[in-house]
Amino acid sequence: MSSKTVVDAGSAKQQKSGRATSRPAPGTMLKRVASYVLGLNILAAGIVLNTRSGLGVAAFTSSAYAFSNISSLSFGTATTLIYLVLVVLELVLLRKPEPAVLLQIPFSFAFGIVVDLYDALFPRWSLSLAGQFVLLAVAILCTATGVTLSVRANFVVAPPDGTVQTISRVSGRDYGLVKNVFDLTMMGVTVVMCLSTGSPLYGLGIGTVLSALLNGRIIRLLEMALDRHTTLGQH
Repeated sequence: MSSKTVVDAGSAKQQKSGRATSRPAPGTMLKRVASYVLGLNILAAGIVLNTRSGLGVAAFTSSAYAFSNISSLSFGTATTLIYLVLVVLELVLLRKPEPAVLLQIPFSFAFGIVVDLYDALFPRWSLSLAGQFVLLAVAILCTATGVTLSVRANFVVAPPDGTVQTISRVSGRDYGLVKNVFDLTMMGVTVVMCLSTGSPLYGLGIGTVLSALLNGRIIRLLEMALDRHTTLGQH
């Protein structure tokens, strides 16, 4: 998920206004919580819809999806376990238990439950090729919208985003470069898991490529639209 632009934009606005350390007003906090909860639900729905398209899932969910199919665990449980591995990786890299990282542990369990909820709600449709691409487009839009809303709320980030941020911070490498390497690594882990168990390449396909190409761009467009709406609302 390409969330650096959203995070940086929020930080810049706070610094410019001189309210970086001030406590948000109750109404503002309520809006942030609502944005966060709504964003996470839309994100989980997008992730599940992505799997229903049959064209391939986003790179950051490919390992969880493959693990779910290979192990017969639920998609949400597999997502939680993969996320917990990423949290451990962050802690090892940082060499200290930072609260922002530790909070990703309960997040992983909660998000796994939400993923399983939508996995149970959405049927497995029998779609034509055109229908598959339409569903993929909806899934990518939901994923980008969910990322935008949840990251703008500035609470706990999802472990995939947290891992990219941590690696970028520790290594001093550009976030975008680390994000690309991370996505490729997750796809590589998926390939290794599938080949080592004699399984099909679960979750990898044209949808994986399209998600990688479109998610970041859609996030930037949504970000600009929300910024414009916020600016107009202040006048």
